[in-house]
Amino acid sequence: MNNQAWLVLTEGFLSFFSPCVLPILPVYMAYLSQDALKKDLTGWRKRLHIFGFTLAFVLGICTVFFIAAMSAKGLSGWLNENRLLISLLGGILIVFFGLVQLGWIQIPFLMREFRFTQKQAGKEAGSLIQAYAMGFLFSFAWTPCIGPMLSSVLVAAAASSSSTLLIFCYGLGFVVPFLVLGLFTEEALNWLQKKKSWLPKAMKLGGILLIVMGLWMSIPAVASISEQLHRQSGNAAVSTDGPQPTTTPSVDENGREVIPAYDFTLTDQYGNTHTLSDYKGKIVMLQFFATWCTYCKAELPSVQELYEELPDDLVILVVNQPGGRETDKQGVIDFLDKNGYTFPTVFDEDGQVNYNYGITGLPTTYLINTEGNVYGYMPGAMDKQTMLQIIDMARNNEAY
Repeated sequence: MNNQAWLVLTEGFLSFFSPCVLPILPVYMAYLSQDALKKDLTGWRKRLHIFGFTLAFVLGICTVFFIAAMSAKGLSGWLNENRLLISLLGGILIVFFGLVQLGWIQIPFLMREFRFTQKQAGKEAGSLIQAYAMGFLFSFAWTPCIGPMLSSVLVAAAASSSSTLLIFCYGLGFVVPFLVLGLFTEEALNWLQKKKSWLPKAMKLGGILLIVMGLWMSIPAVASISEQLHRQSGNAAVSTDGPQPTTTPSVDENGREVIPAYDFTLTDQYGNTHTLSDYKGKIVMLQFFATWCTYCKAELPSVQELYEELPDDLVILVVNQPGGRETDKQGVIDFLDKNGYTFPTVFDEDGQVNYNYGITGLPTTYLINTEGNVYGYMPGAMDKQTMLQIIDMARNNEAY
């Protein structure tokens, strides 16, 4: 497997430990073990029986991931177009779940449903089909917590020739802990029973983590949407002097709308000035990053490798916005020097380039074709192989 596949596998494994998954593990394990108790199974027969139910449960989870893999390209486009709205609504929903988990909001229906699941797990767990359905439905219940990771995997898969492999790796990392629990369910339940005194505290901590995650998602989205609305209202105010001409957007040979890239002039860490329009005739890769961004730091070595092997028809410009959450300009330069990164990094000090390219998450990469139009963009980290692949697609003007 390539580096991207290993990264996705790790994301899947970490998703298992999200605060939406851990609190329901006692219910899950009780569900798996009760049928074996009803049939008076013991020893290896009981363990094998529980593991069989676990396989059915895991198959239900994998079905959702398989559907996601088959529709990765369509989903990624929808996610990209609506990323601000998704971040806002998703953040609000996650904060709501956090408040419910802390007990600050009481939803009788949800509480009644949870008690039913806990109480009836042993009475209703009678078939592999039910275990499969439980896994399938639980996959959607976990979406608020694993959604950000899964979304990044879907977007990466959409731009990769091995989309099914990436989804498989994510699913494998996510379900392996369930399979392990299936083998050691009785031991795990006994351990949880001994530690039950701290489980309410763990639930409270999970609620706090959910609120923090929700705020982290929604606050930047609110700021971006507010700024966009402000700019749109300002543009409307200055455009009412007379009738506006109506034009039909031009399209290329693949039927895609032609979008001229936002032009800018910025200075890099060496004091050199770069104007985007000066690079017409070449493919330009704009890579937006921040020094605090974990995935950015994982991606930058691939950017450096690509820069050192730079083809004649390719220009790489890395864009950084100093200040705010980011360090200052000198701090970014020190970061580049410390890590041996020599690619030109231009500084968007007033944030206009980030704004006009709609940057709401990092890293994000834009490709500008030889005519100075936006070919496409890719949110999330990429490895060198994926970069080369999408550059070739832009070079040949292939539909993405």
